Amino acid sequence: MTHPVFGHSRWVRAVSLNLKVSLQEIPMRFIPSSILIRFFWLTATMCALFPGSNWGQTAPDAIVAERLLEAEWPVAMRPASHAVDEKNLLIVCHSGLVMWYNEETEEIREEPFLDLSEAGLDLVDFGIMSEQGLNDLILDPNFEENGLFYIIYNGYRPDGTGTFIDERLMCFGTNGDHTVADPTSWYELLELVQPARGHNGGQLHFGPQDGHLYISTGDGGGTGTGETGGGSGGDEHGAIGNGQNLETLLGKLLRIDVHGLAPYTIPESNPFVGDPLALDEIWAYGFRNPWRWSFDRLTGDKFIGDVGEVDWEEINMESADSPGGLNFGWRLMEGNMCYEPIVDCNPDETLELPIFAYPHDNGWCSVIGGYRYRGPIESLYGLYVFTDACGFYDVKFWTLTEQTDGTWSDAPLEIQVPGGFVPWEETRFAFSENNAGELYLCTQLHVYRLSYDPASGGENPSFESLLLSPNPAGIGHNVVLDMGGEFSLERIRIIDMSGRIVHDASLSIASTPYTWNTTGMIPGTYIVEAWKVGDEKPTRGRIAIIR
Repeated sequence: MTHPVFGHSRWVRAVSLNLKVSLQEIPMRFIPSSILIRFFWLTATMCALFPGSNWGQTAPDAIVAERLLEAEWPVAMRPASHAVDEKNLLIVCHSGLVMWYNEETEEIREEPFLDLSEAGLDLVDFGIMSEQGLNDLILDPNFEENGLFYIIYNGYRPDGTGTFIDERLMCFGTNGDHTVADPTSWYELLELVQPARGHNGGQLHFGPQDGHLYISTGDGGGTGTGETGGGSGGDEHGAIGNGQNLETLLGKLLRIDVHGLAPYTIPESNPFVGDPLALDEIWAYGFRNPWRWSFDRLTGDKFIGDVGEVDWEEINMESADSPGGLNFGWRLMEGNMCYEPIVDCNPDETLELPIFAYPHDNGWCSVIGGYRYRGPIESLYGLYVFTDACGFYDVKFWTLTEQTDGTWSDAPLEIQVPGGFVPWEETRFAFSENNAGELYLCTQLHVYRLSYDPASGGENPSFESLLLSPNPAGIGHNVVLDMGGEFSLERIRIIDMSGRIVHDASLSIASTPYTWNTTGMIPGTYIVEAWKVGDEKPTRGRIAIIR
């Protein structure tokens, strides 16, 4: 089996805060406009000067998940449109079937959105080896206008041509109301010739900041001797393996511009454009099998789960401001361990180390990358959630919490479901995210939606009463705080998502609607609390600050 797993490492990411005002500029009492922000960032900077302080968010012990539907080998869920409140879900099954499910009616539509399985067009290489099949689907950014979507799978082209085990990135059209795929309207954008079955990668995401399509690819399959300690013959494809070979698209993260039913183009800013010894499509390299990875929808950071060979599973992170071209290590390293060679594998310290890695203990076998949670469960907000395909014993899920010094702390997470998971049969394949940031879990038998933290009593705090506009807001923009009428305010407090109070001030004269400016802020999400005169409890709102 060649899936992913983890270990215990820490990776420090530098955090810079720009102090733009002197101490003399900070008022003792809150007044409108950018003075609030100056005080805010002085406070944040002072906190950053004390790295020994534990400002970290506490991870929840458990999250309750609701079982939505039964499905055969679901590997992804995608909303059926880009609407934030879209309730129709596309359930992507490894067999090639894409189901249409409505969350409100709790019904599966009889007619699927697409069927490439044996019962349909019979195109997908599924059932011979567990890693082959339909790997992902994503809607075109202009889906509401053009009805186009992209899939990546192992199998034949719709006309029956091609090699069965090869992986294909295809674009399909849909019917007039964009509710059913049109199998006669297709275009093959990319063919990834596979030397063996397995290690396909196969996750698709459009960059939330640049709009390019990113594609993960595996190293081409094949497993070595299985001996522990490195050097066991993994990625035996050429002298350095496909992961390190910049003249193949395998073992990479690719970045392209798609144009529907037409050839793709290469973004000019791709890191290897113009390099005669590298392919232009490559964004990052050094991967074994990045089966599931994701963007942080708020910051644009990438989190990449890369399946290990024998000893280690790993989670990697790439900052949103990365220029690309990073080497994530395989097959020079597996997790934090030298693999091939087994000593002195990173002499120049140029390889990107994982933010978390774990060994093949406790039944773990294959890391399943997840998402940094940006949904309504407050205790989970900002935490990275992931799992392992196996992990049949006590720990099946984890969270990673970013600390103020750039390190990440791990904690086990229990996901509680009605009746529990089916022992030894409910392999976990993927997490998925809807357009509102809610998280879904796909197992071999079911699709679940993460619902609430039982420690909160089954309810999540509402952040709808305090209106902040625009939201998200860019740096340097005015933000209007509105409570639905004219009210006098006596206090405002701002809290970051680690739970740290970064501003708390009494007000002398302030009324709503109230305007303040985001100059000097850095990207992130903050809870804003405002007290009306005479009120004991605040009205809350949540705002995202973006680049």
